[in-house]
Amino acid sequence: MTGKDLNERPIRELVDWSDLRTFYAVATAGSMNAAAELMGVTQSAISKRLGQLEQRLGARLLERSPTGIQLTEAGAEALDHVTTMMRASQSLENTLRGLETKTQGEVKIWANDGVLAFCIAPNVSSFLAENPGVRLTMTSDRYLPKQGQGYADVVIGFDQPVQGDVVSFPIATLHYCAFASRDYIATYGVPTGPLDIGAHRVLNHTLYSENPGWKDKTAQIAALVEPALLTDCSASLLQATASGAGIAVMPSYAARLDARLVALPIPPLASVKVWLGFHESARRAPRVRNVVSWMRLMFDRRKNPWFREEYVPPSLFDNAPAIAWPDERAA
Repeated sequence: MTGKDLNERPIRELVDWSDLRTFYAVATAGSMNAAAELMGVTQSAISKRLGQLEQRLGARLLERSPTGIQLTEAGAEALDHVTTMMRASQSLENTLRGLETKTQGEVKIWANDGVLAFCIAPNVSSFLAENPGVRLTMTSDRYLPKQGQGYADVVIGFDQPVQGDVVSFPIATLHYCAFASRDYIATYGVPTGPLDIGAHRVLNHTLYSENPGWKDKTAQIAALVEPALLTDCSASLLQATASGAGIAVMPSYAARLDARLVALPIPPLASVKVWLGFHESARRAPRVRNVVSWMRLMFDRRKNPWFREEYVPPSLFDNAPAIAWPDERAA
């Protein structure tokens, strides 16, 4: 074959890696909406890349329906190959960064804002003292993808990860209780039950109604109450409640955060699992393993009763202020 023949031979265009990553995200997340949120792009961008990939491969990979997506036979075959490629890519990245041998470098953590501020941040000092080569980046921006390259190595959240290459397990259960300050109770009295809260000034968190773990449980109250305060910041909600602004629903561990707070004698309105997730490749990264081990200790349910699956009233916490529950008053 001559040089001229080589020059005239058409070069076969390779599949775009970004298109393959998009297909992988959709196939593992189960829908284009979920994949768009995961990758931080629009649904139209997802759809465009899928179209490009199917056209390039000459095969339909997904069947769309109102309930989500289904892989075609060609799509299932493609996913098998792309999964292998994703794992190889992650392994290459880990090797080049020296993650296999060094307990140093950055670890990105994503967590819901209350968990990040009240559970994780107070324990950072001891972790950094024991791991001087590790740098932590912590974020709670709910509009960012929670996991993936360039975003988070370790995720602490209310939703169980659905990606096949993410290791996850429940690390705690948060029990949401009604709280008020002693000053508020002295002025306005104590609600006798969930529906009686409607007669009081209520403070609320904007994300509560979005969480499926207890959205339905609070619907009855939400229909009766117009919040006097609405915020997307857990620290602001806690401070406003402790200062006497009104009644708010917060995790039971709030009883330990401010001596002004009192847990009201009302059963928890909801109990929500907290999940820890990390990419399976992180098993070979000492710095990420150290963070995961730190998280396990931080959320130890034997030492911290407020994280247990079964509800433990705040009145039983050490050094937690609480008013008498109905059965205690009767006794």
